[in-house]
Amino acid sequence: WLLVLAITLLTAAVASATVLRSEPTYQASATILVSPLEQSNANFIDTGVVLSTGEPTRTIQTAAALVDSLSAAKLAADRMGSGWTAAGVQGAVSVTPLGQSNILSVNAQAGNAAQATKLANTYASAAVGYRASVVQHNLAAQVTELDTRLSQITGTGVGDVNLAQQLATRIAALRAAQVGGGDPTLTVNSLATPPGSPTGASHMLIILLSLIGGFAIGSVAGLAVDFFNRRIRDLDEIESLLPAPVLAAVPQVGGSARGVLRPGAFPPVAFEQIRMLRVQLSNREGSPVIMLTSAGSGDGKTTLAAALAAAFAETGEQVILMDLDLRKPDVARLLGLKRPRGVSLIDGTLDELLVDVPDLPNVRVLPAPRGDIALFSMLLGRLPEFLDEAESKTGHVIIDAAPVGVASESLEIAKICDQVIVAVRPGHTDRQRLILARDLLARADAPVVGVVVIGHSTPKSDNVYDYYGYGYSYGSDRNPGEVAAPAD
Repeated sequence: WLLVLAITLLTAAVASATVLRSEPTYQASATILVSPLEQSNANFIDTGVVLSTGEPTRTIQTAAALVDSLSAAKLAADRMGSGWTAAGVQGAVSVTPLGQSNILSVNAQAGNAAQATKLANTYASAAVGYRASVVQHNLAAQVTELDTRLSQITGTGVGDVNLAQQLATRIAALRAAQVGGGDPTLTVNSLATPPGSPTGASHMLIILLSLIGGFAIGSVAGLAVDFFNRRIRDLDEIESLLPAPVLAAVPQVGGSARGVLRPGAFPPVAFEQIRMLRVQLSNREGSPVIMLTSAGSGDGKTTLAAALAAAFAETGEQVILMDLDLRKPDVARLLGLKRPRGVSLIDGTLDELLVDVPDLPNVRVLPAPRGDIALFSMLLGRLPEFLDEAESKTGHVIIDAAPVGVASESLEIAKICDQVIVAVRPGHTDRQRLILARDLLARADAPVVGVVVIGHSTPKSDNVYDYYGYGYSYGSDRNPGEVAAPAD
């Protein structure tokens, strides 16, 4: 809808700027009557008059071509005065047949009504006058030529009498046309009158039509983007693709300048969703090992894993957070931890490998090892041993695993976990990757118990309820009404 709104407003803005910057245009029209002579009338051949072609449409188009000429435009420009040129007149005047009649419409456009009226009338009279001069010149030339031929025939006394009579008849017809002093086939039929309003639609109508057109274009563009976009759109689409229930919907939360979001920086409303997830996972007795994964990188699973560990820890129980995203380990960076030195993954115990988190009491982290694939395989080989030891010492074990479909070890880890949570981020998670992750987890018989939506657009919370961020410990001496200071 944002794309539709943007395109609609953009088209309206462009239309508004265009119509407000454009000058009003007035149009006036004069008419010229075309009275073509029959083509069988040989007296006026090659004189420039309009002869009937037998097809009325073609005849009137021929007349329009004769009237709409550069010479007529030059003559009209001279009569209009300074500031007018032949090209300017031709650009402002058009000559078109009026319907199916023998009338030509001379349409002139100008910046005001008086100028448009003057231009239409001037061009009509100039065009008819120019054609009259052409026809009269041709008539005079033909009369002179015919007089010479007639004199030659009659002067000898032995000429062809019939030919002499024909020449005399044609000369008489041409002289009769000369008496009129113009083109007998073209006359100004009516003069233009000043128009009462500018031509074209009103500004408001143009803007309204641009809004409608922009909305139509924006709708098509929105549908195209929606059709070709591979990103998950909303909660409804998630529920249609994944059979697991949605356990929590964490609203959009901004990270720090380094792009990380520690549990203490969660707004109270967002962290309340993490607590809601914790409560649901706690209800499953005998299922302390929880794995978090996603369809692709950047879906928020690592941030969710750290926040979930903090939510369990604030109840007073011991929690171990294992970073098993071996190809892209981010837990240590997120929590600002350093890996223990001098401890070998081969023979080191779990206690030796765990790192305390200063600002997350009751949480210890097993950072992912840095090294080659051999270390990864070694860690995965010792994972069942580590999990058995962790379950005996803690309440819950949270595992941050690599995205399913990207790393094969995630499916191996999922098989030995008690609960698997899939993090999905609308607007970011790839639809095809999510479908692949769903199918892979199903084939591996992974115990997927639910989905957590990251960055969900939720309505404003009811002000009747109070929320508190991370740090309130059940059974502690802190006043229940005291809220931990939010991190910057």
